[in-house]
Formats: sequence, C-alpha cells, structure tokens
Amino acid sequence: MPEMEIDPAVLRQLAEQHRQVARETREWAQPPYDWLASFIPTYGKIAQPVKDALDDYYDARKRAGDKLADDHDHTADQLIAAAESYENADHGIASDFRRAGDDIGGHGSPQGTPAHAGPNGHTFGPGDGRTPAGISPLGTSPLDGGPSVTGSQTPGAGQQQPDAADQSPGATVPGVAAAAPGAAAPMGAVDSTGTQAGSGSGVNTGAAAAAAGTPVGGVATPATAGAGVGADDRSAQQPPTGATGRYDMPPVPVVTPFAAAVAAAKDKEAEPAYVVGDAVDNDLLVARTLLAAVLAAADTPAVGMHWAVGVMRGPAGAGVFITSNEGRGWLPAGIYLPREVSTPWMWDEMLDDGSGSAASPWEGISDPARVLVEFGLAWGPKANASLVALASSASIDGELRARFPDIAIADLVGPAYDVDLRVHTPDTVDRLDLAGSPEAAGPIAAVSDSRAYARCLELATEAHTKLVRSGTAAADSAESRRIRDRILAVLEAGQEVSPQWWEQLREADDLLAAAMLSRRVDVARVAPGDLRIDEEGATLRAMVFERRCNELLLVLAGEPGRQQLRDAAYAYDQIVNHPRFVEVPAAVTAAEPTTVDRPVTVSGPVSAPSVAAGPPRGAAVVPPVVAPPVVTPPSEQS
Repeated sequence: MPEMEIDPAVLRQLAEQHRQVARETREWAQPPYDWLASFIPTYGKIAQPVKDALDDYYDARKRAGDKLADDHDHTADQLIAAAESYENADHGIASDFRRAGDDIGGHGSPQGTPAHAGPNGHTFGPGDGRTPAGISPLGTSPLDGGPSVTGSQTPGAGQQQPDAADQSPGATVPGVAAAAPGAAAPMGAVDSTGTQAGSGSGVNTGAAAAAAGTPVGGVATPATAGAGVGADDRSAQQPPTGATGRYDMPPVPVVTPFAAAVAAAKDKEAEPAYVVGDAVDNDLLVARTLLAAVLAAADTPAVGMHWAVGVMRGPAGAGVFITSNEGRGWLPAGIYLPREVSTPWMWDEMLDDGSGSAASPWEGISDPARVLVEFGLAWGPKANASLVALASSASIDGELRARFPDIAIADLVGPAYDVDLRVHTPDTVDRLDLAGSPEAAGPIAAVSDSRAYARCLELATEAHTKLVRSGTAAADSAESRRIRDRILAVLEAGQEVSPQWWEQLREADDLLAAAMLSRRVDVARVAPGDLRIDEEGATLRAMVFERRCNELLLVLAGEPGRQQLRDAAYAYDQIVNHPRFVEVPAAVTAAEPTTVDRPVTVSGPVSAPSVAAGPPRGAAVVPPVVAPPVVTPPSEQS
C-alpha cells in the first residue's frame, strides 16, 4: 500500500471542490424551460414531435445531472466525515493519554513498597510524591499511540505544572513515566494490545523532572542529571501550560511530532499485510520509530557507530531507553529527543553492585543492543519490569534472539524522516538535559549569550589540558592531539584559525573513529549477565575522550550560540565527569636552596711559618709576673 499523509484541512478543501462541481452540474442540467415553452408558438404544431423529443432529452439530462451532482455531494460528505473522524481520533488519543493511569493507581501507589535510591542521592519509593510505590524506574511510554499527547511541556529549570505533583504514572521504569532521566513528561502507558495503561497530564521538567523520575512498566525513574538541575535556559520561551499559556487554565491537547510519527507508523503497520498471524507489536513499533528518527537526525555517523532503542514494560506502563556503542551512550549534537526517553547510563548509582565499577562492563561493547539487554537484566528485578522490544541499527546476534524469544527484535533499522528530531519542541530535550550531569548543566545557565564563545573556548582548553595531564593517550590519538594544540594556541592568541586546520582536525577525528573499530569488544560468546570489567578497555576509553575533545573544539569552528554552548557542555561532561576519568593535578615543585661559593685566589703555596722558639710573629705575649728584688738600706748594711 502506498504511504499516505492525511491532513483534515486538505480533506475539507477537496469536499468544497466537490460541492462546487455539484452546484455547477445541477445548474447545467436544468432544462431551458423558456425556450421549450416558446417552441410550439414559434414553429407551429407541426413541430410537436420535435418538441416531445426535446422534452425527453432534457428530462433525461436533468436526471443524469442530478445523479452526478448527488454523487459529488455524497463524496463531499464523506470527506468532511473523514476529516472530523481524524480530528476526533487525535483529540481522543490526547484525552486518553492525559487521563491514563487513573484506573491503575496513577495518583497513588500501594503500600509496603521498598524505596529505591536513585542517582544524585534521590530516594524513590512509596509516599515520596514522585515515584509510584509499586515499582522501580520505568514509567509510561508512547506505545500504541505515539508519545503522550499532553499539554505543552516546559523544559525550564525547576518549573512544574500546578497539577504535576499528583500526576505521575502508577509505576516507574528508567526512561518513561513521570520523569525518566532526562525526561519529564509522563507518556501514556499502553499495554501490548494498544490499551493505555497510565499517564498524567502534569508535566515535570527541569529540577522537578529530576525529582519526579519514573521509568517503564511500573518502574521508578531517577532524576535526570542534566534536566535535574534545571539548566535549560530556554524555558522562559515555552508556554506554561498547553496552548493557553496560563497556569489557571486546563492544558489544551497538542499532538507532538513524535506522537504523530508513531501514530502514522502504527496506521501503516495496521494495513493488511496478508500474512496470517502477523500482528503489530506496538512496543517494537515505538522503538523502531524512535531509532529511525535518531538515525535520520544523526545524518552521517562515524564509521562503526550504531544505536539501539529498547522498551521495558512493567505492570503499570513502559519506558523507552536509547544508547550507542560509543562511550557511555554518546548522543550526537543537535538532536532533541522526547522527554520520556531515558538512557541506561543515568542509572549507575541504582545499579551499583558494590564494586564501584559504574557500569563499566557495558562500556566498549560493539553491540548497543547488548547494552540494553544487560541493563534489562540488571534493572528488571528491581523495577518489576522486563525488556519487551529491541531495535538496533546493527545486526543482532542470533544467539541473543534465541536466548530471549519473548523480546520483539528488529535489527538493521535504517533512517526514516517522518519526524525531524533536529527541531526543538516543547516536548523534547537536548542531549545535555537527557544525559548530562548537574555539574555540567548548572554553571552554563548563568552564562550570557555574549560570552558563549569565550566559555566554549574555556571548556575546550580545560578538557584538552586535563586530558593531557591524565596521561591516558593512545598512539592513534597523537595526530588529533597535535592539531588541537596548534588550534588552541591560535585561538587563545585571538587569531583566526585556517579552514584547512579545521578540516585536518575532522579528518584526524574520522581516522580515530576508524581506529576504534578494532578496540571495541565483541561479547557474543559471553553469556548475558556475565560481563566483567576489562582493564584493557582503558585504551578505548582514552580514544573516546580524545574524540569528545575534538568535538568540543570543533564547536568553535562556527559561531557558538546558546545551543552550541549546551552541546559543548555535554561533550565536556563526557570527559571530566566520566566515573573512570582520573584527573592528575599539575605538578608543583618547590625551589631548592642553593649555596654560592666564592672563588679564593691563592698567589702561592701556603705553609705554616717556621718558628724556632716563642710565639709566632704578631702574636701578643703577656710577660710573666715577677716579684721585684728586695733592697736593703745602707744604714742597715753597716
């Protein structure tokens, strides 16, 4: 079946055209009554047979014209009905998503559920006002109807809809629901048959999103690192609630672009495939639609770069997770994902097994789908959820399919341009809000637009300096590091960099990406759940750091603005705030005291004076004390 894009306004326009044709047809079909009435008086009774034939002809023409006009009117009625049906369906989906969760405890949670500690020190559990008590991080997802059609969502820092406090879905999974890491808007959860399971109309964003985290299928989502600090300074430009722009009025349902794309994909999949038992899997449909849109937005990814999207489902809903096979789920610049999407790398603290490895066994795996499988195995028991759908741009190992037959899998997914994720909308967030840390997102909120370039240069210089001091240098990164040194020296001197140098840096970065292919780990022979830390991955990690440093510096090739500054902060965060990045402080040496000996000039040999007796010449000699002689007077002598 050909792919169709239906617009109710176009249907109404076509309906009006049909009505116009109907009016003109009826006008044309009218007999010329005046001429027929004057026919006999003009031509006489001898022309009566001709008059009868003309009457029959015009009568037949009128019946045919009226029938044709009725057909056009009927077509117009059908077009109008179709337009209204599409609009009612859209509004109905929006309304259902906003009300979803009311029938499964979306406003409350059962008692006795243990609390879970989330990233950044947050605790999620019953009665915390954020995470429904039944589960751990999952939430609700756009399954079966596209992302939630809720009021416009404000990505602002710490802003929150008035009713958001009590609208979190009745479960939690890292990625969707009340607020997945990096996402804040609850998506209407739906079961695999298309029945919505839970969602709320309230929207938590910024800091509120971090506090309200809830992931899939009855799972609680920890706070988003980036969005959790409310650093998105674009919030002031977004409407507070729905299309009304007022907090005191109910939100107006808005069909988001991603929701429309999912709905279109669902309609397309619902078309007769003439395959017995080939039912549409809504979870897989959402995963594949999001992945295809990401691939389209990423344009031309580096060689060997792949992404995967997974859906986890629990009793109260589903959550959507995305990752790549570079670094800690690196996401490209200029891409905006639905707020309900999360990433496994935001759950290190909740998945900590006491080894302090910070989920490092996942890092460096060549297959991003395997990362999501490992995440599902680690998180599922805590979240009371399981991985139900998996889509990857790479090939998925056959043994993995056989090991998990209950997971709907789609591999080798290509790009699709049904939705443009390069355009920021109120229901989407950038990569800094989705996967950034508070340390990265917080400081840049206070940076003015006029200082965006200067701050980007500071971040590039700091990252380069810290990376050089860390000593984690691979032989393949020597060329890109040398080019960065040269470019930074020119930029710090306030001079213009040659375009050839920027091109050389891009080429060096591409070569570095190609060199990383052989460093990635193929874990097909390792049983799921048995991954262990491999110290040999330090070399690959160092190469990833070098690529992020190149990316950070390439921001300065253009004229950085507010969004470029946020992208630079994300790249900087991927380096210095990496849990296994060790910054070596600059060496400080104290000056040692020195002794200066004056030269002594001797004209001749020096020897002791030869003295036979007495003190040496020039010595002071004290004469001995001798009593005076006794003298006798003369008289006494005689």
